[in-house]
Amino acid sequence: MEALDHFSAAIGLEDNLDKSNVYLAGIDKSVRIQILARTGFSKGVFPIKYLGLPLSPKKWKKIECWSLIDKIAHRIKVAYSKQLSYAGRLQVINVLLFSIHSFWGAIFILPQSILKKVDQICRDFLWGSSADKKKVALVAWGKVCFPKRQGGLTIKACSNWNKAYMGQLLWQIIVNKKSLWVK
Repeated sequence: MEALDHFSAAIGLEDNLDKSNVYLAGIDKSVRIQILARTGFSKGVFPIKYLGLPLSPKKWKKIECWSLIDKIAHRIKVAYSKQLSYAGRLQVINVLLFSIHSFWGAIFILPQSILKKVDQICRDFLWGSSADKKKVALVAWGKVCFPKRQGGLTIKACSNWNKAYMGQLLWQIIVNKKSLWVK
């Protein structure tokens, strides 16, 4: 509690008991009661949203990730996107849509069904397909994801990148033994 008091005095912000919760795990019940009593905060319940992401102590299910699909689909439905050339749509996929996926995928292991759906949305957008008008893909999605020097368009396949992000996190845990996450 002293840390919160020092922070409040230094920054000039005050606790808002209506908006603040405490999330506790792996603590003895008596300690939990003491913490709640001293802070005045109520005990929070998962899942919660933080920076637009649903946070949960458990593995994510498909339903919890559906807002990722909604965000990507919303970006594609912008009016100008239907007028873009293939090169323009490729830029939207590589910059805008991949940044949304990266934000989520760098933190969480996303379900395979969600990763496949993101790839499907990107694939349909690239070839100009929509819910009411299907177009045939000119090149297989796997080949499109190859680097340009190998004949692809260097689109990043979501499932590969999610594995790479998780591998990077594991490496940081293995190498950095003094990290707070490791302790």
